[in-house]
Amino acid sequence: MPNSDSGQPQTLRPGQQCLIGQGHNVSQAFPPPDLALYRLELLFFLYLLITLLFGMYYTYRMTVRQRRIQVLEKLFRLNAPRRADYFDGKLSTATAKSRVYEPIPLLISKPIADTLSVLDIPLGQGGFARDYTVSLTASDQVVIELKSERFDTFVSLLAFDGSTVGENDDGPDGTTNSLLVVSIPKSGSYTVRVRASDEAKEAVGPFTLFVTRSRPQAGG
Repeated sequence: MPNSDSGQPQTLRPGQQCLIGQGHNVSQAFPPPDLALYRLELLFFLYLLITLLFGMYYTYRMTVRQRRIQVLEKLFRLNAPRRADYFDGKLSTATAKSRVYEPIPLLISKPIADTLSVLDIPLGQGGFARDYTVSLTASDQVVIELKSERFDTFVSLLAFDGSTVGENDDGPDGTTNSLLVVSIPKSGSYTVRVRASDEAKEAVGPFTLFVTRSRPQAGG
């Protein structure tokens, strides 16, 4: 477009507008900013920021929760089997052996109603065992009664070094219940082991355990 003053052509720059019909006057016309578009961009940016912050907060909470669970597992020695450790509804032997061994505290002269299950200690020849720990005094006479209507019981008393102090399969009453009477050779912590006599994997179920003790009478 020619310039009326110099006669030289002039190139329009971006943002300039040529007003035809009003002589050769050229004016720069900058359109006003689109405030609606700016608001949409700002809202989208805020949405992304809030989503990012929420994701970071959720990840942090899950991490803290997982660490708390790990601390509780170490504190209370919890090692429950996972669903993946089961095969056909039964706990694998490798998983059962890897669980933390912790006998259950036993109170004297207080019957215990419990259940022998596949989640207990696996035995070498099959079957499972459930252990209880009890403190006994030397020269005490201990009577251990084990009864069950689901399996043939077998009870053992083990010393702190793992040696067998006494064991019994069937009691004198002619049933498959167990009755063990033994004298304690040394004061300390002992283990009462409950298991089935045939050591079959199906030999599990509820049982009742009762332990009593009495000191020998003087001069007896």
